[in-house]
Amino acid sequence: MKFKSPTKRMSMVLLIVAILLVSVTNVVIIFKIPIFSPPPAPANSVSAESELSPTLIVLGAGVRKKELSGMLKCRMTKALELYSAHQADRVLLSGDGTDTHYNETAAMRKFALQNGIVADSLLTDPLGFSTYDSLRRAIEVFGIRKAVIVSQGFHLGRALWIAASFGIQARAESCDDSNSSVFYEVREVPARTKDVLLRWFDFAPRSRREEIF
Repeated sequence: MKFKSPTKRMSMVLLIVAILLVSVTNVVIIFKIPIFSPPPAPANSVSAESELSPTLIVLGAGVRKKELSGMLKCRMTKALELYSAHQADRVLLSGDGTDTHYNETAAMRKFALQNGIVADSLLTDPLGFSTYDSLRRAIEVFGIRKAVIVSQGFHLGRALWIAASFGIQARAESCDDSNSSVFYEVREVPARTKDVLLRWFDFAPRSRREEIF
């Protein structure tokens, strides 16, 4: 009788644990299971219920030669539509804005100003390196407790779950276009696991670019 080596047994155990972890964390987000209690609102903050209008949160999605990628242009166009329809008074542009050669928030702000969003309505977060960072900073840095999150459909389940876990009352506005592909659907699987773990261990937002989801 042949026995598996300890290394092979350990590899099998780790594989099973990884599969279970990915499965469980994806179920948590897909079915919107609230496994965290949102932190209490500061005593001097305006409650989500009393805000007159939510803030639009547009999550970064890449730039090419300082111009919006197709996915990001779709998100910004949707945000412009909602802003023009008076669905919100403020727009938070969140993305990687730390590099002069690759600056999502600068490109987003330029597009917004060129298309009718007034400067006083714009908030910019250049440290929104990931979905987790963007939404945690939305409440902790910008005090946003009520939001409309604008992104592609494949992304919104994760974004809404993260927002809810931090006490943001949010709804989604989907921007789906030809740039949303099977690649991004597959990419969401490990991204969901990553963000549940970040929330579980209460990681602080990043101060420099190092995230890939």
